[in-house]
Amino acid sequence: MMNLPQINLGQATEFLTSWWAAGNTKPVTLWGPPGVGKSAGIAAVPARLEEIQGQPWGFIDARLSQMDAVDLRGVPSIENGITTWNTPSWLPNVERDGPRGILFLDELFLASPSTLAGAYQLLHDRCLGDYVLPEGWVVVAASNRPEDKAGLTSNFNTAVSNRFATHFNIICDVVVWTAWAAPHGVLAEVIAFLGFCPELIHEYPNGLGKEKGVIGFGSPRSYEAASDILKLGLPIDLEHAALQGCLGFGISAQLIGFIKIIRNLPDVAGILSDPDNAPIPSAPDTQYALAALFARKATRENLGAVIRFLDRISSEFTMLTVLTATARDPELKETQAYIDHKIANKEGYVG
Repeated sequence: MMNLPQINLGQATEFLTSWWAAGNTKPVTLWGPPGVGKSAGIAAVPARLEEIQGQPWGFIDARLSQMDAVDLRGVPSIENGITTWNTPSWLPNVERDGPRGILFLDELFLASPSTLAGAYQLLHDRCLGDYVLPEGWVVVAASNRPEDKAGLTSNFNTAVSNRFATHFNIICDVVVWTAWAAPHGVLAEVIAFLGFCPELIHEYPNGLGKEKGVIGFGSPRSYEAASDILKLGLPIDLEHAALQGCLGFGISAQLIGFIKIIRNLPDVAGILSDPDNAPIPSAPDTQYALAALFARKATRENLGAVIRFLDRISSEFTMLTVLTATARDPELKETQAYIDHKIANKEGYVG
């Protein structure tokens, strides 16, 4: 993506939080491929700002690709021979939305040229005709990149780019995604699969598009959907078809194979009854599968045994399992096993 720096979503939200907490209002643009999590990352920032400042922050998500120019400027009225514009209801209003907040202009360069012109005025001048953005509100934009074949409608010229404070190209990071996925209900099996195949976190085919017949591909968004599909307990053939439509044939085949390994693993009771001497599988895919199984079956009573066994394989497996298991069951954090593990592995925990 041109000459933009590449950062992960966690770094992007850290910057935005610091930028706005310091009182800056100049807009920022996040570029990135479809499904990378730009929208979810920005939506999480208001809560962080509220923690820092002790004051509530509003949030409005506007998808410009779904708007016409009149949706920004408003419907005109004529009074005494003078045309006025009725302010659109979605724009920030202090009485309704609060004195401070984030206006997120998503899918910026999927908008029509006339809609984009209105958005530029909002971004750069903080107004739209007679409407003025409340002083405590900030604006951030997001867009896919030209190389993503996402149907961008406008070239991004230097005169426009220089009006933003900075631009970032958001890339996928398995560690950042895992920290998000575990507390948001993504299955441990899917999290473990990406721990085993981190390069597939965003597998974006070069031939994506109707002309090549490629639709499904791997992304943080599609892996969340794959997790939801697996939760349905569908017949195997229907489950496989749904996963293929979600992730494409290549990635879905690998995920299906990984899930099959998990489903064929022996019961964990024997391992946990003797975690210091139970046989350790040599195949890496089976090791990751075990981590996923333990993440799903860890309890307050057996967490210590789980940690002891997985530590014999790798601290990476243990950390993945503990983070996923505690996201599923926060009460596990009250166990001595968890407390001891956190103290011994401070660098692996955030907050």
